[in-house]
Amino acid sequence: MSKKKGLDIDVQKILAWCKTNIVLVILILVSVGAIVGLPQLGAGWTQELEDSLSERAKNFKTMDDLMKTQVEVPGMAPAKATVNQALLDEYIAITSSLRGDAELVVTEATVMNRKNYEVLFSEAPDQLFPAPNDDQMQTLPQKFYVELQGEYSSLLPLVHAGSPIDNAELASYLEDERVRFMEVNLSTRHDTQLTKEQRKNLEEHLSKLRLARLRANAEDISIYLDAAALRVPAFDTTKKSPPVEHLFAWQWRYWVMADTLGAVAVINEAQSVLTSPIKHVVSISIAELPIIPGDVFDDTDNRGSGGGGYIPPDDGDWGDFGGGSGSGGGDSGPIGGPIGGPIGGPIGGGDAGGRPGGGGSGDSGGKPEPGAMPDSFSGRATNPMYDVLKVRLQCICDTQRIPEILDGFAQYNFLTIIDLDLRPVDKFDALASGFDYGPAFVSQLTLVFESIWLRSWTTEFMPEAVKKALSISNEK
Repeated sequence: MSKKKGLDIDVQKILAWCKTNIVLVILILVSVGAIVGLPQLGAGWTQELEDSLSERAKNFKTMDDLMKTQVEVPGMAPAKATVNQALLDEYIAITSSLRGDAELVVTEATVMNRKNYEVLFSEAPDQLFPAPNDDQMQTLPQKFYVELQGEYSSLLPLVHAGSPIDNAELASYLEDERVRFMEVNLSTRHDTQLTKEQRKNLEEHLSKLRLARLRANAEDISIYLDAAALRVPAFDTTKKSPPVEHLFAWQWRYWVMADTLGAVAVINEAQSVLTSPIKHVVSISIAELPIIPGDVFDDTDNRGSGGGGYIPPDDGDWGDFGGGSGSGGGDSGPIGGPIGGPIGGPIGGGDAGGRPGGGGSGDSGGKPEPGAMPDSFSGRATNPMYDVLKVRLQCICDTQRIPEILDGFAQYNFLTIIDLDLRPVDKFDALASGFDYGPAFVSQLTLVFESIWLRSWTTEFMPEAVKKALSISNEK
């Protein structure tokens, strides 16, 4: 019988040998596995190690960045600090406190700006603002105007205002005293021809009485202010009523007037004309209100006469601005020119160039356009937060107390003086006109200042036409 070709493997013997040499078998298997698997495992471990080291490097860089982070706290200078939970907690506490302070500032600013000014006829059933219906427009504008007149009238007692003694009244008083002096002191009839000496005595007596009467009148009031200087708007109640946007602008004009005179009242502190800083308000003009033209200010305005700042358009049929002839009527337009305009030459001389209202050596520019307002150095302009109006106040004041006056306006509300003109006043000429300004040296002070009005309270009852004129969107 022939043998089989090939390798004759006895599996039983192999298994028996493996059982008797189990340790050796395990070592052989491990060696083979190591030769095959370790390179693959090593490659995986290398990648894992590289990833771990890269991640740690990033963490170290992040920690380094956190240690050198530029931290900016609102209202403070930026500083480098280590960002950690303690810093975050402190940052949250500081910003929360600042937010509370900011909200308090906004509230206080609104209270300061609004004061006690109210929107007339803003509550039902007599609600004129912001959008009355046809029935309300039949009666409410007339009621509104009557109440607005009352508000303007209340401004005179606010500043303890008065007028110089009427010439006719003063003449009648002096005539009675002349007759009494001639009959009692000179023992003559009142129509008797006097000697030169008697006439001199009579004139001295009447002069003293006149000055005493003027002085007594000045002691009874705090400031000379005529109602005509307020330029109260008016319309013929027998004609068509003005549109609601004009009425709102009239009311806004009253707020500005009340704000200006409120500052005057605080500055004067109810002193008499003889000791008050501001002794005579000659005129107040307001410009850049929406819808209605600004007040006209020119040389005829020096006595505060005239009408006011609203002149209806050509197609209007509701009347006009009250007050008389003077500067209040006439062409519409802004308040008069800056320093160097209608009220006098530039500070630097009549031919000075430079900015409107100031001196300068420029060859171009020359005198500003009549009716133009001075440029503002503040850079403020009407924006979504507030509206900017301009006011020109012409007054007679105590020259030495002008700094006190300027500070008083700045402290009363958001008022910024952007132009100033100062001229001497002859007190003897003033006495001849019935104005007793007391012993202090006085000057004619003309101020132009910006008046800021926060929209946080002015827009609530603002008619749509006014919002459109101010580019106010109804979107919140």
